[in-house]
Amino acid sequence: MALLLALSSGLILYGTLYPFDFAAGAHPGAMVSLLTASLNARPGRGDILSNVVLFLPFGFFAMQCLLPRAPRLARLLVVVMMGAALSLGIECAQAYLPSRVTSLYDLALNAHGALFGAVAGWIDWRGKLQAGGRPPAILPLLLLGAWLGYRLFPYVPTIDFQHVRDALKPLLSGELPLVDVLRHFAGTLVVGRLLQALTTPRRALLGMLLVPLGVIAAKLFIVTKVIMPGEVAGVVAGVAFWVIVLGRWHRRTAVVATVLAAQIAVQGVVPLIFRPEPVLFSFIPFIGFQGGSMAVNLQAFLEKVFLYGALVWLLIETGRRLVFTLIVSAAFLTAIELVQMYLAHRVSEITDPLLAIILGLALYILDLRDRAKRRPVEAGSRRPTLLPQERPGPT
Repeated sequence: MALLLALSSGLILYGTLYPFDFAAGAHPGAMVSLLTASLNARPGRGDILSNVVLFLPFGFFAMQCLLPRAPRLARLLVVVMMGAALSLGIECAQAYLPSRVTSLYDLALNAHGALFGAVAGWIDWRGKLQAGGRPPAILPLLLLGAWLGYRLFPYVPTIDFQHVRDALKPLLSGELPLVDVLRHFAGTLVVGRLLQALTTPRRALLGMLLVPLGVIAAKLFIVTKVIMPGEVAGVVAGVAFWVIVLGRWHRRTAVVATVLAAQIAVQGVVPLIFRPEPVLFSFIPFIGFQGGSMAVNLQAFLEKVFLYGALVWLLIETGRRLVFTLIVSAAFLTAIELVQMYLAHRVSEITDPLLAIILGLALYILDLRDRAKRRPVEAGSRRPTLLPQERPGPT
């Protein structure tokens, strides 16, 4: 947890201070005036959500590893103050970055993000998920949260009959893009496998019937959301295929991993519109998130976390070792990025392979390390191997 806290803090500093082009700015004595003046510029919805989400992991991991013997309320207060102090330092540093804007709103939103993360870390998720002798499954819970996060964005409810009608209008178009169908079909299968890891088989089956279809229904009452024909077709096909075929098939994890890998590859190269000359491969992490809409970037990031985290987790669940899984996942995503060098409207960068490695390390720290500790060391082996949660049954 301390390693994940350090990693999340490093990502916060990188994302908020890049490109580190410090220059002469406001005098330190005028920092209070600069923060006060920022109250005149209210942030948009995307900025609000992104600033809160940015500090959620910090609050969660800090709550898990700092002052373990102190009362939880005292730990929560310390974590929130640390998050606010980190944010204040960042805002002061941004006064010397021409490409950044110092904002008191960002400070308040970051502190709220640390608070919400600390509240989530207050709960003993590991103890709840281990009930009944089940192995811990914290990462599947986080992946399911990422899936809900990008599917239900911007989370603003509305009770407007006209909005319901507008959300249903795309269904009358008759367009059924196969790429969208595959995207939602694969995502639905992954959700089914995540639910199996989090609860009992009977509840997982009930959740598979309610959660994906319930998300589609919820979009009728969320502003800016519409329901597309490809989404409905993919989700319904995924639910039906899971309930009829995959739910009790012992090779379901391998099938879901294969479908997900195919969907990632297709989504990464479609449409196949080639550019006259290839672009350079960027080794700057998260460079694609530096521009554009904060709302769009947040949705894209949550979707990447879901897709790449699920790919790594599924490969581990099929019995593959962690190192092998990280190498294969990083190589697979790097190959897609190299193809994108020749595609129009694409940015070829190191972000996706790096994100898969980070999520794989998070998987080990959150879930797999405890399994390795519980397994006895084999004769002649110096370190325990990792047990998959699901072993293939007899053929």
